[in-house]
Amino acid sequence: MKRRFIPLFVLALLLLPTLAPAIEPQKDKVVTVPGDFVFDYGNEPIRYLENDRVKLGLNLTLGGSVTYLEDKANKSGNMINSADWGRQIQLSYYSGPRPFIGPNGEKPSDSWAGLGWNPIQSGDCGGYRSQVLSFEKIDDSTILLRTRPMLWPHSGLPAECVFECRYTLIDNGFALDATIINARSNKTQFEGCAQETPALYTNAPWYKLVTYLGDKPFENEPTTVVVDKNDGKGWPWTQYYTPEHWSALVNDANFGVGVYQPFSSYTTAGFHGGDQAKGQDLGDKSGPTGYIAPLERTILDWNIKRTYRATFIVGSLDEIRATVYSLAEKDVQKRPSWTFDTDRKNWSYLGATDEGFPIKDALKINLTSAKQAVAQSPLIYWKASDAPVLEIEAAFLPASDDQKSDAEIEIRLYPVSPDDVLDTTLRNRLNEARKTDSSVKEYPVLPRLSKSVPVKVDGKSRKIRVDLTDVQGYNGAMKRLEIALPQRDGKAVVKSARFLEN
Repeated sequence: MKRRFIPLFVLALLLLPTLAPAIEPQKDKVVTVPGDFVFDYGNEPIRYLENDRVKLGLNLTLGGSVTYLEDKANKSGNMINSADWGRQIQLSYYSGPRPFIGPNGEKPSDSWAGLGWNPIQSGDCGGYRSQVLSFEKIDDSTILLRTRPMLWPHSGLPAECVFECRYTLIDNGFALDATIINARSNKTQFEGCAQETPALYTNAPWYKLVTYLGDKPFENEPTTVVVDKNDGKGWPWTQYYTPEHWSALVNDANFGVGVYQPFSSYTTAGFHGGDQAKGQDLGDKSGPTGYIAPLERTILDWNIKRTYRATFIVGSLDEIRATVYSLAEKDVQKRPSWTFDTDRKNWSYLGATDEGFPIKDALKINLTSAKQAVAQSPLIYWKASDAPVLEIEAAFLPASDDQKSDAEIEIRLYPVSPDDVLDTTLRNRLNEARKTDSSVKEYPVLPRLSKSVPVKVDGKSRKIRVDLTDVQGYNGAMKRLEIALPQRDGKAVVKSARFLEN
């Protein structure tokens, strides 16, 4: 059976900051970047938004991250954990190099060096706090703020970027519009990394991790309890395919908080603290904690400005899922379609780079004869029967001394496999048990599908229509598209890729 590939950077997320000691905010543990105007929060370090159902608290001593979330209807009290500056509900991004060395030779902590360049909203592992640069309460339901984040693996090293966060209450939760604005001095285009979009940490009563694992999303199929009491699961974090784009952490009565992120179909999550702590009321500064982070694999250019929206929903599991279904009606496409007019739409590359941000009208991917370039879509979901045709609009430009005009591209398609109904912890347990017990059920990984398509390398933009109905195995649920580009010197200019009904 083919071994499932888990990117190195996803594995690095197993080390996210949950083991650091609790740190209390200290006003003197700040470093201000010259030219930054720091917002004076006065005697109100926590600012609240509140409606009849939800109370949301933003901590201005910790970059405006969420340190308070209450479901008033169910008298939850605060669900958010703040044992250290790596928790809360907060933004967290990743890029190279690994390790990241600061401009004056600042080295990261040995414990976190593998995370590379990792700005986060609250503060760093040394207890230095991120600072709010501006704050605006737009109305009774909306707050907008800007933050200078700290680099988590370091101690006292601000990041060369700014975060913008817009928090907006909805009836039973809130929406977070999160933006990163980079201004890095290192202009290298590093590989795409799995971004936490965003990170959510709950207190120990909200320990039970629930989502939908399967190949029939949005059909009200039964949910899966990924982490429960007395199952020995939760730490290290587990990962799983999430075609409905949500996960929730709930208590014994199945009430809690869920996060929905429509552009993420892969999640890392769990519970740290062991089985004995699950469900215990230990307070919001205690070590045990639940965790969810929807992941997006994204290239973060030195000058990128990029926004996503995540929605946090409080209530029962049924209420959380029903709200997700309502939001997904406008967010989720039946047939994936990407137009690369202003951004990469979470596409990344294997063995290649492009011309960088800003994206103008197309992805301009650098090709070389030394290594084949592969453009890779984000994880997603579609039914093959709904998408029998793939159309790619692209031009292929030869190197100036290359006279060959004929080439081909390879269309690669990845089915949703029986293996995808398992989280990584359960998968590893079953694989280990199978070594001594042949009766343990197998969950195979279905093989990659492919079709070669001829193209012209002459600089002319064309719409390349690919009939997928003759691709053996192209049926049922699918999750990823790759385009293997010509292995030759030159450039591929890809304007769009879309699945069509006919």
